[in-house]
Amino acid sequence: MRRRDMLVGSTALAAITLASTSRAQNTIVGDIIQPLTRERLLSILSDPGRFSLAVDTLRLILMLSHPATEMANVNFDEVNADYRQRLMQVRQSIERVAADTANLPDLLPPLSDQLEEAVRRAATRLVEVGIAAGAALLREMIDSFWSFLFVLERISGAGAVVDWICGSFPFSVLC
Repeated sequence: MRRRDMLVGSTALAAITLASTSRAQNTIVGDIIQPLTRERLLSILSDPGRFSLAVDTLRLILMLSHPATEMANVNFDEVNADYRQRLMQVRQSIERVAADTANLPDLLPPLSDQLEEAVRRAATRLVEVGIAAGAALLREMIDSFWSFLFVLERISGAGAVVDWICGSFPFSVLC
C-alpha cells in the first residue's frame, strides 16, 4: 500500500472517529444488524459512489485495526486488485439485482448464516475501534456492507462469497 493511500486512509479514519457521536459503546450492535428493506437497499444501490466509499471505509478500518505483524506478509497489490474486481462485479450487477428485488418482500430475506455473522462481526469491530454504536456512520457502513454482500450473494452464490471473505485480507477477520 502506498504512503499516500495510508495517509488518506488515516485521515479518513480520524474523521470518522471524530464524526461519530460518543454514545455508550457497550450496547455494541443492538438493532444494527437487521435485514434491510427493499427501499433501503435500492436507496443504497442508487448511489454507487457513496456505497463504494462506505465499503472501502469499512475495509480500511479493518485493515488498520490489524496488528502490524499480521500485515507484514500481505501483498497489498494483490489483495487490492481482488477486492476491486469484486467491487466492480457488484457495481456492474446493481441494475440487474435492483430489478430482481421487485419480486422480493419489503423486508429482504437475510443473507446466509455465515455472511450475516460476518456483518455482525464487522459492526462489533467498528465499535471496538471507536465508532459509536448509535452513529449514523456505523449504520451507513453496515448497511452498505450488507448490500455489498447481498449483491455478491445474488451473482456468485453464498458459498463463493463466504470463501472469498474468509480468504481475503482484511475481511478474513470476520470469519
